[in-house]
Amino acid sequence: MGIIKKQSTYSLIILYAGVIIGFIGTALIRPKILSEGEIGLLQIILNTTAMFSGIFTLGANFTTLRMFPIFQSEKDNNRGLFSLVLLIGIMGALIMIPVFLATEFFFFENKEGESLEEFAYTNNFYLGVILVIIARLFQNILDGYLRANKVSTLGIFSDSIILKVFPIIGLALYYFEWIDFVGLIYFNMSIFILPLVLSFVFLKKLKIFHLSAPGPFSKEERKEMRGVSMVGLFEIISAGIILYVDTIMLQWLIGEEAVGVYSTLFFFGLVVGIPARGLTRVAIVIIAEAFAKKEMSEIQAIYKKSSEVLMVVAGYVFLMIWGNRYSVEQYLGEPFSGAIWVIFFIGLAQFTDVIASVNYQIIAVSRYYYFNVILSVISVVLLVLTDYWFITEIGIVGAALGSLVSVFVINLVRFIFLKSRYGLSPFSLKTLKSMSVFLGVLALSGFLPDLENLYLNLFWKGGIITLSFIPLVYVLKCSEDVNTVINNVFRKVFRVISGN
Repeated sequence: MGIIKKQSTYSLIILYAGVIIGFIGTALIRPKILSEGEIGLLQIILNTTAMFSGIFTLGANFTTLRMFPIFQSEKDNNRGLFSLVLLIGIMGALIMIPVFLATEFFFFENKEGESLEEFAYTNNFYLGVILVIIARLFQNILDGYLRANKVSTLGIFSDSIILKVFPIIGLALYYFEWIDFVGLIYFNMSIFILPLVLSFVFLKKLKIFHLSAPGPFSKEERKEMRGVSMVGLFEIISAGIILYVDTIMLQWLIGEEAVGVYSTLFFFGLVVGIPARGLTRVAIVIIAEAFAKKEMSEIQAIYKKSSEVLMVVAGYVFLMIWGNRYSVEQYLGEPFSGAIWVIFFIGLAQFTDVIASVNYQIIAVSRYYYFNVILSVISVVLLVLTDYWFITEIGIVGAALGSLVSVFVINLVRFIFLKSRYGLSPFSLKTLKSMSVFLGVLALSGFLPDLENLYLNLFWKGGIITLSFIPLVYVLKCSEDVNTVINNVFRKVFRVISGN
């Protein structure tokens, strides 16, 4: 747990710095500068490039994470594993281009066949989208190899800082009329070159950029790599649909304005899951090594402690966000306030995912890695059905409710699977304590009156939630790691006060 604690702490600092920056850009600035339709078009471009770049890695990252612990050696450069995944990426990029050109209308047109926001798509636009997909594709591969080498913070820095700061710069340029909306789109697309360059520089600096002929691989190893890649590919396809089907369905069922409203409110709920990102990026590498050594006790410790810590941290974040929804409504105004329950359902979906801890990662590196694919397919079907039903019945909020149902069902199945196959469980008496505190403070926040001034209301409700939640978590010892952090803070404050 030492490596996980150290790197996840650094990652958490970067992630929450990114959250603050992203909040300023996505929640405070963007809705005041762009229309809902313009926000929707920008989000659809970002989602489309993210989905294609993930799918057309062709499962390369799964191969890296699965095989790196087996091939890890200083003498043979990991048997050319890095060269192998780069070749897979090149193959994926070549396949991606005709697939994208054949399906682009599905993403960039409405159901009447009209361009979104009446944007004039040109050959330069499509070329730009293809180049962004390729850049993000190889960034995914390089970041996967860095994570396999236990360098997880760089990718988090790119996602949380670089990809959050530069869009704000673009909005500033647009606001002061130094660029038009077309220029803003191209500016946002060009940002994705920076993380790719940064990852390449770090690979060279750390001397883990080795280009050599892949192999030799035994018959069994080739068979396993093919299986892992195929499973990874199907899982990525499913994951891409899961991540972006809500915006696609909102676009086709309601319009790009709905995507703009949903993506803005979605960000608030997404913040709840931020604490898990840094930990899971580090944990999957340690879990893979533990499986290779058959150290199930270490996996159980990671599974349980991760859930305890994440439940407390994510629970507090959820309470702070949902407890201050009045201030969010007042700041954003209509039509955002009319869909405010998107925050609740997405936040609850993220909280459910966080409680489940590293269940996905454990299955991904186990002998039953293919089970994640089965669950992903089930999740896609469930999400499409629930999204269609709920969107047609209750509108924008329906997409968020569909996500919650899907996340809950899939995590429940994963829990049952790991419990029955390996006897693993993240839950204990501490889980019950944390959940009791969470529900109690959630109920309390609902009874607190709102102050008319939205900024004073933030301090009022945020203060009550903090003074209720943190002491209860500490006294009930819901997480040893959380208590250790609180104790360290107390010691430092005491030293400052006492002058020692």
